Amino acid sequence: MGRLKKAALRVLPFSAVHKSISRRGRDYQAFKDQFLDLDPEFVELLQEKYLVYSFRDNAARIPHYKNFLAKHHVDPTQIKSKEDFLTKVPETTKKSYVFTAKNLACMCKDGDQHNISLIVKSSGHSGVQCYWAKSRAEDHFGKNALSIGLDHNFQVHEKKTLIINAFILGSWVTGINFNMLATYHCPVINVGPDKEEIFQTMNDIGAQFEQIIISGYPPFIKDLVDFGNANKFNWKRYKVHFIGGGEDFPEGWRDYIHKNAGGAKVRSGFGASDIGILGGTETDDTVFIRQLADKDPALRHALFGDVQETPMIFQYPLNLYVYANTKKEMVFTTILPEAAQPVIKYNLEDIGGTFTHKQLHEILGRFGVKREFVLPLPFMYIVGREDGPVKYNAFFVYPENIQECVYRNKIISASATGAFKFRTVFDEHHVRHLVIEFQLKKGMLKSPKLEKEFTTLIMKSLQDVNEGYRATVKKLGDLAQPKVQLYSFDDYPYKGKIKNRYS
Repeated sequence: MGRLKKAALRVLPFSAVHKSISRRGRDYQAFKDQFLDLDPEFVELLQEKYLVYSFRDNAARIPHYKNFLAKHHVDPTQIKSKEDFLTKVPETTKKSYVFTAKNLACMCKDGDQHNISLIVKSSGHSGVQCYWAKSRAEDHFGKNALSIGLDHNFQVHEKKTLIINAFILGSWVTGINFNMLATYHCPVINVGPDKEEIFQTMNDIGAQFEQIIISGYPPFIKDLVDFGNANKFNWKRYKVHFIGGGEDFPEGWRDYIHKNAGGAKVRSGFGASDIGILGGTETDDTVFIRQLADKDPALRHALFGDVQETPMIFQYPLNLYVYANTKKEMVFTTILPEAAQPVIKYNLEDIGGTFTHKQLHEILGRFGVKREFVLPLPFMYIVGREDGPVKYNAFFVYPENIQECVYRNKIISASATGAFKFRTVFDEHHVRHLVIEFQLKKGMLKSPKLEKEFTTLIMKSLQDVNEGYRATVKKLGDLAQPKVQLYSFDDYPYKGKIKNRYS
């Protein structure tokens, strides 16, 4: 039967395939039942069919993309297969594509915004904001996709569930978009990152539900759990679980939340303003694989190569085609035809990779691990970024931000050479900190007083130049204070050309 389906998919016109899928999508249970019955190889073929059709449709209907291809001498009618797409179509980036657009409309289907239901923005380092439009049809697909994830991880269709949305509720993609999609099958209350109101909500109405799921950024989730325990909150009474997003975390952090929040289950997702919040989701299978790799260096190397920490691994949805280029940079294409502002061969500049079901089974099999995966979706993993920015509390801090802090403060610029390294680390209490290491000029001596001055000035200036960090300070207060480390000129550990990148 699987072979017949794949053979039919190859010969059926795209319109017939999409019409069938769209029709079933109107009935969530029918969509879910059909989806779970799909063969993973059939899903791969389906994504490839959507890829070619959506590319040619977008090339004809999106004014800015049409001009982009013409500039690169690409004839979209000659792109007839996945191989053509991968080898002949140029990548897009914020710099090469988004920043060269005249306006938002010219990056949308048919050059207008009549189908837009939501506009979100990126964090906007160096004062440059990027805006992204989402359509109503995307929302409908997203509701089904998110519901399948919620069902798989938390059985929300079997248990009376309340979701407390603790993401920041501003114009960034996560908070408001998560609310729009999650309300499809669960009641959602949008509290935002307010600890007192979250606990008041649980105490007031939590007993009316069989479980409560709290969504938020990992640093806030940790702070919330500690706050609850300090006030003797009974986590088990309300059967609380968590959905994290915006940044990665180690397995030790997951274990900490599990143990300190009454056995709470923690699942995370991968997303960005560019591709939406549904870039990928953790599942029971991905967490199983990551925890095995975390304990077995040989398996970790076989899966992810030379990495310092075990990457997070996700399964990505039907509406995306994802691959890693020769530099191991993750490239995303929106393949849902109804997308208002699709990304097309878009380099998100994250480092990582992808796996098919077959590839993962082969690697795990070499280590004697057998497991049947539940969702028929492909896998991807995210290591980090190579171009310098560090993700901190769901926003990026860029080298340019640190440089700006250095040169706008006389004490720092007079004392430091300008060479620095920055990264994030988890301390023994599972709290993530932004660490910045500076090289002092010859003759300058480090001291606790000077480090304190650097810290105060960096924290103040970083809020001025980075909107995401400013939002973080409002939320976390002194917990967002960076840890500054000063080195005398000769003791600075990073010799040669300094590359300011996550280490």
